[in-house]
Amino acid sequence: IWDWNKQTGQWILNESFTAHDSSVIRLSWAHPEFGQVLASCSLDRTLKIWMEVDPITKNESSRWTSTIVRPHSAAVHCIAFAPEYTNLTIATACSDGKVTFYSPNDPVKLDNWMTMGIIEFAPGVSTDSDGPLCLSWCKSRFAAPHMIAIGGSKENCIRVYKEKQPNTYVEVLELDRYDSAVLDVDWAPSMGRSYHLIATACSDGHIRIYKFWSHPSMAKAALSDSIFIREGDQLDYSDSGDAAATKVNGLRHLSTGEDDEDEDDEEEDDEDDDDEDDEDSDVDEDSDVSDEDDEDDSDDGNRSNAGSSVSPHARARRMGKSRGLKSAQHVLKAFEPHSELVGDLVVEPLMPVRRVRWNSTGTLLVSSSDDGVARMWKATVNGTWREVAAITAEKSPADL
Repeated sequence: IWDWNKQTGQWILNESFTAHDSSVIRLSWAHPEFGQVLASCSLDRTLKIWMEVDPITKNESSRWTSTIVRPHSAAVHCIAFAPEYTNLTIATACSDGKVTFYSPNDPVKLDNWMTMGIIEFAPGVSTDSDGPLCLSWCKSRFAAPHMIAIGGSKENCIRVYKEKQPNTYVEVLELDRYDSAVLDVDWAPSMGRSYHLIATACSDGHIRIYKFWSHPSMAKAALSDSIFIREGDQLDYSDSGDAAATKVNGLRHLSTGEDDEDEDDEEEDDEDDDDEDDEDSDVDEDSDVSDEDDEDDSDDGNRSNAGSSVSPHARARRMGKSRGLKSAQHVLKAFEPHSELVGDLVVEPLMPVRRVRWNSTGTLLVSSSDDGVARMWKATVNGTWREVAAITAEKSPADL
């Protein structure tokens, strides 16, 4: 562990110690508001939480004390602390196909971590030979709580999950499925965008970037620009459960359409009564008895037909509302959680891409591959992603 010295501009060794009995795979820092908390995972199937303490007051030989978070049944390949706006939670991804969430009982001592939820990403029996899992938290505080993207080599896919109830996670969407192993995934900071950006790294040498819309409220701008909304209409983006609503010309159209159908039925009944009254007034009162009987039969037929027919104005009004409802349903259906592939980047020469990471604004993507080169990717003004820089310690710039 190294500390940055502002005066000298150099990194100074803080502490060096043996943390695990096997290779250390990943490290993850918790947010500074929780103190100096570091997590490490290893092929020895353990997850350890490290805290920095004062060795003089604590009578410790080391500045860092550890707590083992209950041993796992398989190698732990990926760990990540949840964003700081949530509670202190860490997610672990093991090669047995499970993602487990832990939180401490005491956020100060951090000596007892409890299981807060499990995701069965790869159901069935999985082993270390099936390959590792990777995960990344959603960093936006305005999105659904505790959203996380998980990728795995056994399933060769990327899925997005969210916490529907406390300690219960459900799948929101499967972003994509590949013919190669998924080695890494990273969720970009939102920075006020109306969509999320998620990058994946695969063993086929491809880096894929997706736009992800998680909720209709993220697409308000698109709804206001819809061709189904006329100028001057008032929009109501309020949600009731899963039924999003639009308010057009003072009429509230829900995705179920039950309220509008009731109103249409009432209007049709009133108009049908008016039609029956008009037809009854046309009956000739001076006809003979036989004619009256015939006319009575005719009136009965007219009444039955009038009960099933609708005036042209009512029919046009009903068709207009039906089309408007279908249009609103079509727009709202398009705003269900969905994704779009916006970048398919290829590393030359083709070789596995091990890591991808976004910068703090989600505008620059850095990747590292087996050739020892770190590449930087950025989107152009027309939305095309291109390589803008390459960094390596083993080759000269002319060889890149």
